[in-house]
Parts: sequence; C-alpha cells; structure tokens
Amino acid sequence: MDIKDITKEQLETLILIKSLEEFVTDEHENLSSLSEVIWTLEESLSDGEHKQLVSDICKLTETGYLLSDGTEEHIGTDRIPEVEGITPKGQSVLNEWEKEIRGSIGKGGMDIHFHFSLLDGLTINPSLINGSISLFGAIGNKAKEMLHI
Repeated sequence: MDIKDITKEQLETLILIKSLEEFVTDEHENLSSLSEVIWTLEESLSDGEHKQLVSDICKLTETGYLLSDGTEEHIGTDRIPEVEGITPKGQSVLNEWEKEIRGSIGKGGMDIHFHFSLLDGLTINPSLINGSISLFGAIGNKAKEMLHI
C-alpha cells in the first residue's frame, strides 16, 4: 500500500473511525451518528490519546480522507471535530488495507495483532471475520469492548 500523505498513526485512526462507523445503527439511538460514537470514544482516552485523535482527524480531513469540520482551531483548543464520514479517497485506502489483511489471513489463519496508537494491543482472531461480519466490524466490536462504549 502506497500512502505518502498520511502517517501510520493517521491510517490507524482512519481504520478506527471506519470500524466505529459500522457501530452506528438504529439499535443505538443514543449513538446515531459517527460524531456521537467518536465523542463517546473520547471519554475513554488519556489526554495524549485525545490530542492525537483531534490532530489525526484534522490532518485526515486536510488530506481528503475524512469529511469533518476539523481545523487548526480544533487542534489549538483540543476539541474533537464533527465527523461526517469517510471520503471516497479514504474508502479506497481502507479497501486496499482490508484486501492486504484478508490476504494475510488466507495464508496463515493466525490472530491479527493491531498496535493502534489509540487501541494498543487489539487482537482479532480470524474466526471472528466471516461472512456475517466485516474486518472493520470485528475491529469495532473489539474496540467497543476495550473502551466500554
């Protein structure tokens, strides 16, 4: 995967946001938008993680991977921007990343360990990723467990 305009940490944030986006369903009326899920996530973060999330969202918006109102002002005030969703450019990168991961699962079938800056130590067992749940759904479910969302 050839990504030159974002960091590994920003890619991880994009993956996390996509995973949380799958959590937004009619079942969770109190978390009916992506921003509401992210704001709930923010309550579980340390100060450093919070700053990183704000910065990553703003940079991903600036580089065209996310749709949000994130600006330098959000970084200065350490305030989570309102996130509307992932752009086609962002979705393209996520599709490529998912294809790489699924390829490695197909070869070895071993647990996948993610070292997200925001979710260090997240592990996904390949058996969780089947026809009924996407890779991002599995990550989102694990993230919810770890963060008590």
